[in-house]
Amino acid sequence: MTKPKIAVIGTGGTIVSSGSTATQMTGYSITDADIHTIVTALPELNDIAEIATFSVFNIGSSNINLSNWLKLVRLINKLSEDDYDGFVVTHGTDTMEETAFFANLTLKTDKPVVFTGSMKPASALSADGPLNLLNAVRLAGSPKAQGKGVLVALNGAIHGARDVVKTNSVAVETFKSPNSGPLGYIIGDQIEFLTESAKPHTLQSCFEVDETDTADKYPKVCALLCCADQNSDFLEAAIDKDYHGIVLSCTGNGSVPLVFEPVLQKARNVICVRSSRTGSGPVTEGMTRWQVNGIIPSGTLNPQKARILLQLSLKKFGLDQEKIKKIFKTY
Repeated sequence: MTKPKIAVIGTGGTIVSSGSTATQMTGYSITDADIHTIVTALPELNDIAEIATFSVFNIGSSNINLSNWLKLVRLINKLSEDDYDGFVVTHGTDTMEETAFFANLTLKTDKPVVFTGSMKPASALSADGPLNLLNAVRLAGSPKAQGKGVLVALNGAIHGARDVVKTNSVAVETFKSPNSGPLGYIIGDQIEFLTESAKPHTLQSCFEVDETDTADKYPKVCALLCCADQNSDFLEAAIDKDYHGIVLSCTGNGSVPLVFEPVLQKARNVICVRSSRTGSGPVTEGMTRWQVNGIIPSGTLNPQKARILLQLSLKKFGLDQEKIKKIFKTY
């Protein structure tokens, strides 16, 4: 059988990092390795696919920004017009869920796009990167993955970009989908989907990246943590700095601190979204006064993903509160 043609796109992260010894599991860094290095070191990839590599940037994912996202999405959109059967993006795990979600909302292809990475550096004993990459290439080359939206595949599990979350700072089984569960699994050459995301993505999404888009064309959106003994200083500062979108990482079911409410009531040209710091469960409409004041619940989106959806919504719809509220109910 003809092998699928897969583009493996490198962005950096732990999968291309190394430590000073095989037992160093933290404090490592990217030195002289990139996506070409790790693909060359894994000849088994050539048994399952025809591989082409592209290095778009090579940084730790805690430093990923909107300009990087725009560059990545434009590259995949461009390559999807060629004869590639699927795409693998190697990425640091810290913000993988955010980059994957941005891609899930803005890519215009139904070809498989699979994000993967590793929790251990390439130099470590029992490094997880090689098997994760092999599995991701298998998945990207499978017809079963077509039309499923952007996927995240590590540690043998397949997750949807919308719902996946990094849940542990060091464990290899860190990626979970607390509200929906995994979409499927990969064991050896067996790929099995058990379910799929019901939310709009890729070709069904109303969002896109224009060729002329630059990061400065997007409205500023921040996420603010809510906690005990709260004051409103950071909220007031965000409004004074002309942020048009604010996501509150609230306690419980999106409980807005009382000290925030008068500030938000007086704010103009600002859309506020309530999310939850709990890690799972939906944020529902809650108090009537929150609805009256136009504070939008995020549903099951965590704060970091709600921030992305709000930023894309503000760019597309401006400060149209009703349209943005509908977007959060839909996506």
